[in-house]
Amino acid sequence: MQNKIKGKIIFLGIFLILISKDLLAETSFSLYSEGLSFYKEKKYQEAEAKFKESIKVNQWYALPYYALGRLYIRQTGKVKDAIINLQKAIECDNNLANANFYLGLAQLISEKYIEAIHSFKRAYELDKKYAEALFNIAVIYEHLGNDYMAFFYYREYLKETEKK
Repeated sequence: MQNKIKGKIIFLGIFLILISKDLLAETSFSLYSEGLSFYKEKKYQEAEAKFKESIKVNQWYALPYYALGRLYIRQTGKVKDAIINLQKAIECDNNLANANFYLGLAQLISEKYIEAIHSFKRAYELDKKYAEALFNIAVIYEHLGNDYMAFFYYREYLKETEKK
């Protein structure tokens, strides 16, 4: 009899945990979606607040970090914050190609050229639609004085864009 009760209590506990996870994910997603709507309306302070709320609800949801990173890239003096949030987005979802691409942009703006090359390469590996990443890599190599690598990546970029 006691084993049946223990089994039911364990089942109920697992059931409640699963339900609460779904509710957290739904709430975090809805807050992120509200923030995205504000972002599209160029209401950046409201968007930032919603993205931060979404993170408070679920700190392992990558998209609000990605959105904050994109938001901060647009703002003067916030590139360091952009990098932190984009890195967190990638930590939450290593396969998020757009976060890798925008991390590369933020690193390029910050003159962290080697890191930017790695981020752009990762974005392109994850999603070939980011052919622009190849162009950005070529520009970085050209800036660093490595003409051979610059030529290589310019050529790769042209090959990709001719496919389309």
